[in-house]
Amino acid sequence: MIKNTALIAGATGQIGNSVLTYLSGQDNVEVIGLSRSPGANRLHPMIGVDLTDAADCRYKLGHLREVTHIIYAARNDHFGGKPESAATNQTMLANLIDVIEACAQDLRHVHLVHGTKYYGHQRWPSPVPYREDLPRGQFENYYFLQQDFVERRQKGRSWNWSISRPHTFCDLSTDQARSITLLIAVYASVLRELGLPLFYPGTRESFRAKTQFTWLPLLAKAIDWMSTDSRCANQAYNIVNGDAWSWEQLWPLFASYFQMDVAGPRPGSLNDFMADKENIWQQLVARHGLQPTGLHSLVQWPYGDYVFSIQWDVVSDMAKARRDGFADQNDSKKMWVDSFDFFRRQKLIP
Repeated sequence: MIKNTALIAGATGQIGNSVLTYLSGQDNVEVIGLSRSPGANRLHPMIGVDLTDAADCRYKLGHLREVTHIIYAARNDHFGGKPESAATNQTMLANLIDVIEACAQDLRHVHLVHGTKYYGHQRWPSPVPYREDLPRGQFENYYFLQQDFVERRQKGRSWNWSISRPHTFCDLSTDQARSITLLIAVYASVLRELGLPLFYPGTRESFRAKTQFTWLPLLAKAIDWMSTDSRCANQAYNIVNGDAWSWEQLWPLFASYFQMDVAGPRPGSLNDFMADKENIWQQLVARHGLQPTGLHSLVQWPYGDYVFSIQWDVVSDMAKARRDGFADQNDSKKMWVDSFDFFRRQKLIP
């Protein structure tokens, strides 16, 4: 059996950690994680490296001769919903590939994790479903720079590349503040404590627009497929659960779970609404014996404002992935309920 060694950049983030967990369960893969701050007591080999620093990359990574696959899920530090530096994100990828391409004896594949910002979903409405061959919009996006870089770099090389485009990713992380599933669970818990119904914190247009989610274990499996199936060489793929719902359709499910009355849109900023609710949250923590957490460290409220700000349908076509051999899908409604159940078992929500 051919043994692969996958180097996962951004391995302590939600996506990178999901990929690391998935690949670690495969018999033919060794994994090495990269992170700016890997922390201690990691179950897998982890290298602390600053990808923005070319010299640090050469010093820390120049010995990794065994790497066969790069899975790039790193992003420059940014706050949810805020613009990201295209130039810095491009430099980080280039620094990594420069080093690994020079030292690796058998580099075969480079995978980039991108998303539906490629289609400009955060800027304006576009015809849906999004297909991978849609023309690029006229706006700055580090996805464009990174894809152009690997396309240029790959010419004449023995390795190939692939790109995944998920949307609103979800998993069971309890230590990631950019979690929409945990954010809604905490939001509902606070409203219920206040004796309020479950208001939707956005406009009527946003409430009614269709959206999608990507379950991260599904994405991890898809990345493994893209990285090893020859049909995926030098291709980009949408990877979403496969169903599309509006928040208007999901809101009654959430209200029922938390035993609340359901309410429609009440536009406003989640970040502003939650600004003075720390005492309410601490009362819930004490009464229900929850893990000691702060309301503003547990979840990132501006990220919620970003998610609920989209006023139009964001739906991706999965036909290309289906055509080329990836048939997996995930039930989003079940995903939400299972996530809430998990957060309760972990004593993160009452």
